[in-house]
Amino acid sequence: MNQPICYKTLQFAWFTGHVLTLLGTILYAVTVALFRSNTYFYKLAYFGALLSYGVVIYKSHGKPQPNANYARKLVMDENAQYLLLALFWFFSAPITVTLIPFFTFSAFHALGYVRTNIIPYVFPRPAAPAGGNETAPSSWQANVQEKIKSWTDKYYGAAMRFVAQSEVTVIAVRLILGLFRLNIVPIILFAQFLRFRYHLSTYTRQTFTELRVKLDALLLPPSADPRIPAVVTKAYTMAKGVITQFGNSIVQAQPATAQ
Repeated sequence: MNQPICYKTLQFAWFTGHVLTLLGTILYAVTVALFRSNTYFYKLAYFGALLSYGVVIYKSHGKPQPNANYARKLVMDENAQYLLLALFWFFSAPITVTLIPFFTFSAFHALGYVRTNIIPYVFPRPAAPAGGNETAPSSWQANVQEKIKSWTDKYYGAAMRFVAQSEVTVIAVRLILGLFRLNIVPIILFAQFLRFRYHLSTYTRQTFTELRVKLDALLLPPSADPRIPAVVTKAYTMAKGVITQFGNSIVQAQPATAQ
């Protein structure tokens, strides 16, 4: 017989964090669409992210320890980097697009928890008849679980590419525009984040490579439009060199997987 879900476990707290992120993001997006943005929902989404990522860090590395080894492990852990970002966004003025990665991750993790925990315990399958019947049709619970698994398996890779693309071409561009308001700290923090992501995530590396190829074809000879001013080509070449040098100036990366 299935045991009831324990609401005091770290796993349930992790799930709760993802649900809060999903709920907060959806409600905040609705208020923005209605031109009545409510920062409460924005902070609710990031509170959920802090809760879920905090649980992951605690389960992976234990209690915080004031030593170099513990700090080194956190630096190379993508979950710790997302936790730091969530903490910064929580205390900063709302930037809507920053919610995209957190919402995407939470959608997949919450679905996984619903499949493996909520459905079996809240909607247990009917007991098998005495003697067993191998030809009995599968229950609706099993069908729903299978559909969730099939959907998440099918779209997980595409979702991770979407996250990488949104971080590189949407969030980063939005933060760069903030430089016109002398909002420098977010772009510095996010540039450091992307530098680690480049070394730790194949999706991020692929996104940067695809972006570089497109911009090279657009701005550099021989394929560049001759009407493009030489100063633009020179500025792009210099910027690409600076970004490449910045991205390579990092300690040797170790494999890590985002939560």
